[in-house]
Amino acid sequence: MDMMKWILAPMLLLGYFQGIAQCKLAHDSVDAFDSTRLVLGQPVNIGYLIPSLYETVDGPKMIEEGKIIFSYAESEDSLVSFFLTLALPEYEFLVVDEGETVLLALSDSMILGLNNFPDKGTFDPSTNMRVYQHTCVITINHFYRLLYYDIERIRVRYRTKKRTIELSAAQREAFKNSVRCVAEALDLLPLRP
Repeated sequence: MDMMKWILAPMLLLGYFQGIAQCKLAHDSVDAFDSTRLVLGQPVNIGYLIPSLYETVDGPKMIEEGKIIFSYAESEDSLVSFFLTLALPEYEFLVVDEGETVLLALSDSMILGLNNFPDKGTFDPSTNMRVYQHTCVITINHFYRLLYYDIERIRVRYRTKKRTIELSAAQREAFKNSVRCVAEALDLLPLRP
């Protein structure tokens, strides 16, 4: 029985380290001019496929309902923060107000309100729609919640409209993995007492 433990232990450790090695970041660099470090997790498609306003021979071009990316920025000028950015295509012109206009419903039944920066959207000729970027500051408390709980739904409140996006199980896991990768790049994992 002791021999079996000696055989299985290295195999389990090898599997553990292979799991860590699979962590990929979209970007990790330090700017040569102002020493700002930027760490970006992999972007994740969220929601379902929706028809765009771009018409093809077979009907409207189908696009993702949105994308989400988790990032970290640090500079000498005291900027040290996590960010969650959503890119959402919209059918009409909308106004994004400053304040807690992005809400996250987590798997532990907690609702996180995130401060959003105003955006007027950018026209995307490949979809004939405006794409709105919602950039939200993530506090350290929210960061640890996102690390351990899934985002089930996202609600974005525009001035005249509300939009809710539901994440599939695969999208939830992909986003949580993206947050974990950023945390590992910053040496915040594994947690130490």
